[in-house]
Amino acid sequence: MNEYQRNVDDLLALGLRNRWYCIAPSAAVTDRPVPMTRLGERLVVWRDAAGAVHVQQDQCPHRAAPLSKGRVVDGLLTCRYHGAQIAGDGTVASIAISPECNLIGRKLVRAYPVVEHMEGIFAYFGDALHPEPALFELPYEMVEPDWGGLIVSATWRCNHQYVNDNLNDPMHAPVLHRGTFTHLVTLQSEKIFVEDIAHGFSCRRAATGGNSVERMEFLDHTMQYWRFDVNYPPNAGPGGNLRIVCFVTPIDANNTIINFWRMRKSTGWQRDLWYFLYKAKLEEFAWQVLEQDREILEDMPAWPPKENLHQHDLGVSRMRRMMRREAEAQIKALEAADQSAAAQ
Repeated sequence: MNEYQRNVDDLLALGLRNRWYCIAPSAAVTDRPVPMTRLGERLVVWRDAAGAVHVQQDQCPHRAAPLSKGRVVDGLLTCRYHGAQIAGDGTVASIAISPECNLIGRKLVRAYPVVEHMEGIFAYFGDALHPEPALFELPYEMVEPDWGGLIVSATWRCNHQYVNDNLNDPMHAPVLHRGTFTHLVTLQSEKIFVEDIAHGFSCRRAATGGNSVERMEFLDHTMQYWRFDVNYPPNAGPGGNLRIVCFVTPIDANNTIINFWRMRKSTGWQRDLWYFLYKAKLEEFAWQVLEQDREILEDMPAWPPKENLHQHDLGVSRMRRMMRREAEAQIKALEAADQSAAAQ
């Protein structure tokens, strides 16, 4: 394998750049700096005096101490080692023990563009050619007022590519999840159909009308996400089927955080009833299904696996091709930029 292919594989293992990723639920960040690793990068996530969230490189510009070991003082992230104070944009605001220090006033800590929405924290990870954030464009369910939803977050010990595959595989649902609350199905021989949609594709089973997952969508534009419906039985309350909008974020090559929004189309008292039912009982069933996925994926071999794909894997192979083409384009652009700079 040449260096170019190694770079492509490394990029795929840690996540494509120039996209927004959901790095954590809002509840994970309160009044203390929180260390996180996302896409292989060490981060500190914190809130200022107004409650606004900031995502920065977890390294003090003075002597490289982890800023996540510090605290927030007067709305500034304060290093525990020598007291350097960092503003939300990454500027060194003050150093109490050295008020004349030439670091003060300089933007020396990488700050990631961040948006907090619907109890989730999203950060933009750009490469050297795309430092400015791409358009922040959420799935329509997360911005339209007639949809309501709750976030569920889980961390799994596997490469994110296994999770991506799982979310483009509707045929695993009636097998792995058979007998659970929303997967009471009769197994039958089926085929998978893949269809292009804007910024992605859909993958569906031939069968319809059962109470399992029938169709999954994968979209990759300024952020990657998956959308699919679980056919809810009538006793699950108002709002129709359960729609799941899922964001997969690599932590490193061996760990992944998945943030799901459990959504239904409802307003007013019907939405309140749905939230009550979910928290009182339905969440238990959701975790039952998630745990089945986790147990399987965490026992998979290190990526990449040795496989023999077949017709049911059309969604998996389509997504992998899309991801690899984008990774190759990003690596080629960076290499071309390096070559141009070296020639000057």
